[in-house]
Amino acid sequence: MQIQTLRESVGKKGINRGVDVLKVQQLINNNNLYTGLTAPLPMNGVVDEALIAAIESFQTKHPLLLLKKPDGLVNPDGKTLLQLRGYNNREGVCKSYLPIGFSGNFFVRFSTATFFKLYALQYPSPALGADAVAGFDFLLNAIIADTEITNIAWAAYMLATVKLECGNTWRAIEEYGKGDGHDYGKAVSIADPSDASGKKKLSNTYYGRGFVQLTWENNYKKMDEALGLSGTNSLHVYPANALDSAVAYKIMSYGMRNGSFTGKKLSDYITSNGTDYKNARRIINGQDKAILIKNYAEDFEFILRFCNGV
Repeated sequence: MQIQTLRESVGKKGINRGVDVLKVQQLINNNNLYTGLTAPLPMNGVVDEALIAAIESFQTKHPLLLLKKPDGLVNPDGKTLLQLRGYNNREGVCKSYLPIGFSGNFFVRFSTATFFKLYALQYPSPALGADAVAGFDFLLNAIIADTEITNIAWAAYMLATVKLECGNTWRAIEEYGKGDGHDYGKAVSIADPSDASGKKKLSNTYYGRGFVQLTWENNYKKMDEALGLSGTNSLHVYPANALDSAVAYKIMSYGMRNGSFTGKKLSDYITSNGTDYKNARRIINGQDKAILIKNYAEDFEFILRFCNGV
């Protein structure tokens, strides 16, 4: 992910997604020539008249543009963005949100309020209802508290996965269709541990549940062992426990870090040496929706870094 890369247009009549707007605000603020600015623009992800005027001024005055009719628009593959990237002569004056190395106290200054404002600008539809906000807030705080998450890009990819897998509900959910048409959707009879005689049986179906859709009886058993769950907390005996937010988070974190779902894990694709969000989809489900989740993850990484710098 690079600050110089836009996914969609910014400015007058632009698409104006929050992350893209922040990047253009950054580039405009880092130019003290041609923009007509006497003070930096606020870094808020919102297009206003001041930003449009600065873009138009740059388009009019830059020697390699000199547009007589500036459109006040920065396109992903346009000449205005190319020239904005070439004149970064206010280095150090404005904050840089380019990817940096993760440190153990990365989230110490994290602003959840700013995160939700930027998320709403980046993804205005569907709007987050109160239930989704509560679930999202839980996830953010769970990730922040998780000492095993040692790379900010891991956090970004986890959020991107939940956004897709849980259909923007930001809650641990049951698989749509409950395994219908799949072998793991067939009921399995197991002994009811509450019956000392061993005669009583439970009819369980191990379809997908949680933030990352845990499936198959054997995987429920394995996750019990990995997380030390037993008795009434057992996933194998009571599979609906996977819908508990705290349990669902532990399943996701452990499974994505240790390759529990497909044999592939976060560190196979996301390290201090590089990030491969596209192929990281193999951690969960081959290459299904891989590009979509890659785009989500890039957005989340930028927003997470930004919200730690405000």
